[in-house]
Amino acid sequence: MRTRDSRSHMTATLGVLGLAAIAGYVVLALALGGRFAVPIGMIGAGAAALALRGPLGQAIARRLDGSDPPAEALPDQLMAELDEVRGRLAELEERVDFSERLLAQHSRVPER
Repeated sequence: MRTRDSRSHMTATLGVLGLAAIAGYVVLALALGGRFAVPIGMIGAGAAALALRGPLGQAIARRLDGSDPPAEALPDQLMAELDEVRGRLAELEERVDFSERLLAQHSRVPER
């Protein structure tokens, strides 16, 4: 059931983005005239076709087919690396807090 929900959300998102792109194109075509509409429409359609034939289109197709592995199925090595990065980030946050306290303390001491 969860894959069906994610597929329907993905399809809805792609549909909304497509409709927004078409609406933007129509507004620009009306504002700039017909000389704008034809070449830019052809360039836009070609760019979209190229983008969807590449890795982006393949990723979207895998996601819609449900053959893309779920995010919960991350390898153990990747999870270990993520834990290490979280630990290093926490250490950096502590260092930044310490530095801020030192700077604030230094700025309060009057110069003689």
